[in-house]
Amino acid sequence: MTSNPPNDPRSGLLPFLAISFVGAWITMVPLWLDGLRRTSAAQGTPPVAALCMVLMMLVPALTAFGLTARRHGPRTAVRVLGLARATPWRHELRSVAVALTIPLVLTAAGLTVATLAGRYSPAHLPGPAAVAPLVLSAAVSVPLYFGEELGWQGYLLPRLLHHGRTRGLLIGGAIWGAWHVPMTALGGSYPGHSVLLGIPAAVVTAMLFGTVIATVRLSTGSVWAAVAAHLSLNEFALPLTHEVSGRLVDPLFAGPLSITTWPITALAVLGTWLAHRRHAGRRGATDAARGGRPGSRSLSR
Repeated sequence: MTSNPPNDPRSGLLPFLAISFVGAWITMVPLWLDGLRRTSAAQGTPPVAALCMVLMMLVPALTAFGLTARRHGPRTAVRVLGLARATPWRHELRSVAVALTIPLVLTAAGLTVATLAGRYSPAHLPGPAAVAPLVLSAAVSVPLYFGEELGWQGYLLPRLLHHGRTRGLLIGGAIWGAWHVPMTALGGSYPGHSVLLGIPAAVVTAMLFGTVIATVRLSTGSVWAAVAAHLSLNEFALPLTHEVSGRLVDPLFAGPLSITTWPITALAVLGTWLAHRRHAGRRGATDAARGGRPGSRSLSR
């Protein structure tokens, strides 16, 4: 089953973006008023900051479901947003498992580059005592990542595909990065660095990783695998980068958000784009040979 985009691909786009962006800034107001700013990667997250981030992550999903349910009704909204199971459970679980590994593989490759560049110092492999708390945290945090991806991949992505697959994915990633500005400006992604550097770096990272997550969504037809990829990025790849290192890690130069991981992620994006082009070309040739019409584009392609 694939979700059915609205008749007008741009329908509801501006209200979704307006509410999501304004909501993101509103949820960060307490932190701005308090003057909180992360100045070092060693600095923890205060409870009030964690609460604000939780609320911010829920904004896209609530906005997407509210706008869709208002137009189509709650039951239809579940199908339109990709909440309904798109494939048999066995395939769905396999897709989620693969999605969980993708950020870890990209991060490991990026850390290899960072190590060769002298920006990272691996000290040891993480043991069960280090991994167990991450698994627990990930399980508890699933609703939060679902809160983002239901909005980005369930609602926004179908409305961007009329620009073309590649352009739509890149635009979606740029929007995702811009949406994080209220958090990034407080040192969320790149603590200790200038806002003038941190915000552009966050947008580039979001365009690359956002494209990877959106590709997962398109490949499975469900938001759940996209949720798994996003969760793996934040709940496993980021903390394991620090756990494995023997010293404090600067996320701008080592880890999944770093400039040393950008080339690896860009190559992955390029590879999936070439594979899609080859698959589309073969499908078009098959349709032409059969004398039939090419199938209409669906969200799962």
